[in-house]
Amino acid sequence: MVKRPNPAAIAEPDVKPASSAEAEDNVTYVFLRNGVQGASAKSIAAHLGGFGAQHGDYPGDADDFRRCEVLLEGVPEFRARVAEMSGVNAYWAALASAWDQIRASSDPAAITAAIRKIIDPIEALDPSCIKLGGGALMRLGDATFSHQDYMAARFAKEKRVPMKETPADRDVRDNAYSVTAEELRQFIERWEHLDAEKKDIANQQKEVMAEAKGRGYSPKVIRKVIALRKRTAGDIAEEEALLEMYKAALGMA
Repeated sequence: MVKRPNPAAIAEPDVKPASSAEAEDNVTYVFLRNGVQGASAKSIAAHLGGFGAQHGDYPGDADDFRRCEVLLEGVPEFRARVAEMSGVNAYWAALASAWDQIRASSDPAAITAAIRKIIDPIEALDPSCIKLGGGALMRLGDATFSHQDYMAARFAKEKRVPMKETPADRDVRDNAYSVTAEELRQFIERWEHLDAEKKDIANQQKEVMAEAKGRGYSPKVIRKVIALRKRTAGDIAEEEALLEMYKAALGMA
């Protein structure tokens, strides 16, 4: 679990059992009774539960991340859907795919460093972000810079990369690639795994039918029986009544 950077400032939630029906009560409970605030946590509540307006705010350091974690602890339904936050903007798309890795750390400094390594390259290409002195950042409007916008801006920039890159330039570029590449690889590997399972099941079903045929049973009739077993008795009776009526009308009874 993530260590709280500032226990005095962030209240530990008195977690209640959560279900879909209780989500709204739990969001109110976490935000109001426990005094938990934070724009990034409110982004989660807005996107996953429809509570409040969505401004696209995202965690920028360990304190922001912990406030999000407090909400996720109070509403377990939201934790199971963290991946859906990727639809908010480019920042959440990158953070959601690395959420569990960030959460595994107990060091606030390491959490902040991991978050900044992910979001700094995106902020550098976000036209609504203006870098000020001392590392401060000013944003013009809501954080609406999408993952598609980020990818387009990144590729456009790379076409203009000087022949000689500095090590820092390469680190930023490689990190941006690794975040999206890892997410893409996960989707592909999940699909391949499911596809392999589907083929194995189909082969096993063929073997069952071949064995039944070898014992004198009709695979065609077996498939029809299997289809009938998936239906209700009333549905089957209605279809049979219609069939008899149509046959009688055609003189086939």
